[in-house]
Amino acid sequence: MREKTVRKATGLPRKLLAGKLPDYIVAAVLLLVPFQAFLAVAGAKVGGNYTLLRLVPEFALLILLFWLVFSGRLKLLWQQLSGQKLAWLVAAYLIVNLVYYGVSVAVKQLDVQAAAYGLLLNTRHVVWFAAVCAVGYRSNWLRRNWQPIALIPLAAVSVFAVLQFFVLPPDFLGHFGYQKGITISPAHTINQDTETIRAQSFLRGPNPLGAYLLVGIGLVWIAAFSRVRKYAFAVLVLAALFLSFSRSAWLGLIMSGLVWLTVTKGVWRNARENLLAAVAVAASLGILLLFLQTNHGVQNAIFHVNDRSTAELTSNEGRVAALQQGLGDVVNEPLGRGLGTAGPASMLEDTVPARNSENYFLGLGQEIGWLGMGLFIAICLVLSKLLYRQKTVLAWTMLATLVGLTLVNLLSYAWADVTLAYLWWGLAAIALTGSQKKEMA
Repeated sequence: MREKTVRKATGLPRKLLAGKLPDYIVAAVLLLVPFQAFLAVAGAKVGGNYTLLRLVPEFALLILLFWLVFSGRLKLLWQQLSGQKLAWLVAAYLIVNLVYYGVSVAVKQLDVQAAAYGLLLNTRHVVWFAAVCAVGYRSNWLRRNWQPIALIPLAAVSVFAVLQFFVLPPDFLGHFGYQKGITISPAHTINQDTETIRAQSFLRGPNPLGAYLLVGIGLVWIAAFSRVRKYAFAVLVLAALFLSFSRSAWLGLIMSGLVWLTVTKGVWRNARENLLAAVAVAASLGILLLFLQTNHGVQNAIFHVNDRSTAELTSNEGRVAALQQGLGDVVNEPLGRGLGTAGPASMLEDTVPARNSENYFLGLGQEIGWLGMGLFIAICLVLSKLLYRQKTVLAWTMLATLVGLTLVNLLSYAWADVTLAYLWWGLAAIALTGSQKKEMA
């Protein structure tokens, strides 16, 4: 009797994990991660532990990894991805990060917390991608249901961004525990000019919002909506993107659009119309900027330069200085300095100054050297090729947005943001695996 009870107790988790539970876990993360920053801050305000609340997506990822190992699907996943060298690249990248982490902790070069946070930021999106691939190869449920999973949060985030800029007071999020220097700043401005508020919605800041909306516009474009609803939704998301005043996201969107037209051959089917439209847009922008180059609003929104600003260092000047420092570090230190020595993780290290290169790839080079940076770039290149070969609108959209986000990451630490890390890499895994018609037993 006792043996039966034990079997039932151990069999229940296996039955749950053998059913749709892995799909539901992925769906829950993708649904909630756009609100993760807000939920963590608000939860901490009512008594929760802020650090643990920030790690909720990682707890979900741990459950998936438990399923992946104990269900025997790790070998299947390796077989699926190793044929295209992706599995080898991912494994090598993870090993490099783990070795750097072990060395940093062993020699006590850095604070353990900073090193651990650096390991998390460098690897969670890649590990999440592998876990979602395992779920996607198993069934097509995520592929069939990605639209409501991704677009419902997108609508809520976009609406709140517009309300935040036009209707709500600048310190509205302060009522939910937002506090500059402690959790998240309740409001962001351009060049510290308090007259120009940047929308951040439920994300950690305006630039993460811009990167998220860049992906969102691509998803809206391929969604199964009527033309009127699609255009209305796109206008809403574009408005939110503009109000973030994230220039890197604006440029990334343009780059994504060009890649989409090229991949889908739309640029060739309507070459004359596209050329005329491009010339008209370029001419209009040129004339507009010529007449408005002395306008303080244009200086703020587009150039992030304003004679009335009280900032000692403009965002442009700060970004150039950071890029120069980061490039110099990578060139002079091919092995890097270890995890937690650059990017957001270096903010936790008290013994040495933080290093912010304003470039995700240079940040990797500063931490894990040329080898680690090269492996991550190789992962992105191989993944781009695989997405192109899928020949589905979702896969091509993820390819186009990957190119746009690469540009964004050349100017920021976009992949370090929790929302983008889980959303884009999760959808990329769904796009890569969802076309499998046969469910794996």
